[in-house]
Amino acid sequence: MSALPVLVPRFLLPRGHLLLRPYVRPLRPLAYAFHYSAAAAKPPSIAEQLKKQRKDPAILAQPDKYRPPSHGKRLPRSETVSKSYGPKLTEEDKHRMRTKKYPNMMAPEGTFMHWFLHNKAIHSYITLGILVCLAIAAWYMDFMHKTIYGEMIPSTKEFLRHPIASTSRFIEIYKMQKAYDNEVYSQQRLRKYEDVQKRKQYRLERIREAEERGEEYQEDPRFYIDEEGVRRRRVKRWFGIWE
Repeated sequence: MSALPVLVPRFLLPRGHLLLRPYVRPLRPLAYAFHYSAAAAKPPSIAEQLKKQRKDPAILAQPDKYRPPSHGKRLPRSETVSKSYGPKLTEEDKHRMRTKKYPNMMAPEGTFMHWFLHNKAIHSYITLGILVCLAIAAWYMDFMHKTIYGEMIPSTKEFLRHPIASTSRFIEIYKMQKAYDNEVYSQQRLRKYEDVQKRKQYRLERIREAEERGEEYQEDPRFYIDEEGVRRRRVKRWFGIWE
């Protein structure tokens, strides 16, 4: 009877060099290999990925059991008619809240401060009164700076003691100052008119002398004679306005 060969397990056999070992490549299933090649050849598009995300939502709906009372299920409180918690406010409650004095808040309705702060007419009167006072003060300071009768104007004490007499005296001084200003302006206009007449006479005399010599009188192109007869220099104007 022949003896059976003894099979020695492979892990008990001596291992050779790594490069000399036979390498057995594992075989993949046919279906897995086909699916892998098709997936590598054609990746899923963005539309397919978005469609898949829509079908499988990641966020679950919040159960009503754990919903706080401040975040209602129907509509936010800012979008509803009721702006406060609890039952609906009555007209008496609204009137009481409007007329109640709260600390560090504006004055409630029905008080003098509320009327003063919300009255447009009184604010208009105050604004116009301030502007009129500033205009009168500016005019008075300008008048006191230009007048030559400053010593004759009554003082503040005299105006407080005798307001009617001081006002009439101030009006008389104002009329005297206006008469003086008119006289000064008339003298200035008269001097200007005499200067223009002298310039005209001088120009006509130059023209007559040139005609006597048989020459033609030529005007300087840098100057011109205006309507008043004054000799002025020509200037370049920008857009016909600025010089």
